[in-house]
Amino acid sequence: MANEDKAFSRLIPVTMAVLAIAVLWFYWPVLAKLFVDLAENEDYSFGLLLPLVSVYIVYLRLPQIRSYLWRPSWLGLLFLVAGFGLYLVGELAADFYLPRLSLVVVITGLIFLMGGWGLVRLLLFPLFLLILMFPLPGLLTKQLTMPLQLISSRLATAMLQMVGIPAFCQGNVIDLGVRQMQMVEACSGLRYILALFALGVVFCYFFQRRLWKILLLLMVLIPSAIVANAFRVMAMGIIPALQVPGFWHAFSGWLIFVFCLGILSLINWISNKIQPLSGIPPEPFAPPNPAPRRGLAIMSYLVLALVLVGLGGPIAIRVARAPAVQLGQSFDNFPMELGPWHGQLVFIDPEMVKATKSDAHLNAEFTHPGQPPVSLWIAYYETQKKAGGFVHSPKLCLTGGGWTQLNTGIGRIGKDMPVNYMILKQMGTSMVVYYWYLQRGRWFTSEYLNKLYMVLDGLRRRRTDGALIRLITMAEPNEDAARKRLDAFALQLAPVLPNFIPN
Repeated sequence: MANEDKAFSRLIPVTMAVLAIAVLWFYWPVLAKLFVDLAENEDYSFGLLLPLVSVYIVYLRLPQIRSYLWRPSWLGLLFLVAGFGLYLVGELAADFYLPRLSLVVVITGLIFLMGGWGLVRLLLFPLFLLILMFPLPGLLTKQLTMPLQLISSRLATAMLQMVGIPAFCQGNVIDLGVRQMQMVEACSGLRYILALFALGVVFCYFFQRRLWKILLLLMVLIPSAIVANAFRVMAMGIIPALQVPGFWHAFSGWLIFVFCLGILSLINWISNKIQPLSGIPPEPFAPPNPAPRRGLAIMSYLVLALVLVGLGGPIAIRVARAPAVQLGQSFDNFPMELGPWHGQLVFIDPEMVKATKSDAHLNAEFTHPGQPPVSLWIAYYETQKKAGGFVHSPKLCLTGGGWTQLNTGIGRIGKDMPVNYMILKQMGTSMVVYYWYLQRGRWFTSEYLNKLYMVLDGLRRRRTDGALIRLITMAEPNEDAARKRLDAFALQLAPVLPNFIPN
């Protein structure tokens, strides 16, 4: 029996290597896309360094890691299943973040299989760093970017006014009289916040152990980055050359890091004066328990893991591929007479269509005698997927164009027909916007519900098709009249939509 156990023990490293290669093969497309995104997206290029930091921390802990090896836990198998499940959910929801996060979950499962909870606990921070390198989910990024653009625009405008330069802020556009500056996504300051937060986390890991100090340092970084970014925008208003991509534009961004690192060092020095470093407790290290398992027991875990990877991976890929569902009929047949409303097709910039990545679209303007026109936009997706496009809210597109939100909410034009509404203003002109989603027979207003139903319908019905419907009219003679106009038009439109958008 001892010889048999010894033979199995020799197979353990080989089996573990095969398991790791199998996981790497499955996630190779995810890793390749991640590398390209990090290399091309300046907001997240810092993520390329975080795996190196994780590897360095693992290297420092090698003696401790060796003492935990080959104490596998059945939790590793559960984490493998959870990781592949998360991958499947992310693919069906047309999301890049969840498949990447699932990789960390699967790696955690492999660590459980190597050394149980003790080894996982020892490597929690390197695993956390891997999560920090992933670009945030698109929905969350959009929710953060626009508010940061508006905050930076208003702060920069106030700073310009303080130094005697006439400036006026309209949405994310700063009017300087002789020229205008638009705060695009790249100037929102999000890239500095994310990079500095990651840097702050690494700094605290190596130089702090007190929780109150860690929280203080990380909380200070965010407002510091926002203020520093506003100073940079103000400088662009004073020195137009800073807006031009090149050395000085990049140098001004580099100065933000210098400023924030200076603030971080100052706060760290002050906190250490309040509570000296000598008071930092050593990081706890508990001796491994229980004793290493026999070779046959370890091999049984690894063989089960290989079966899970060999079957779970291909099944997840297969289930995540929802076939395309075409329109009930082409938008070329869409009626241009809706009750008293008469419509005509309107030209749309091909670049805008390309940006929406829709499979079919309709852009038309409908008029009613004696009333301002109503603009109708429908974007349809045969299957919503990460590369091919998916339904998303028009809110950020409109506010990103310089329109200021005066009011937003959810209204109702009939039974089971809710709509998002926005009242926007720009340079004295106001307009009212309605929009909603039609997803496989469902009418709703939430982007988050869209993601949820994509997953559920992808699993049950093998479908993720859907459409966005948007209506716009000028707020004339007033907002209430404009909303009644959209209500009346939407009631005429609603019975027509099922003829084109599949239920």
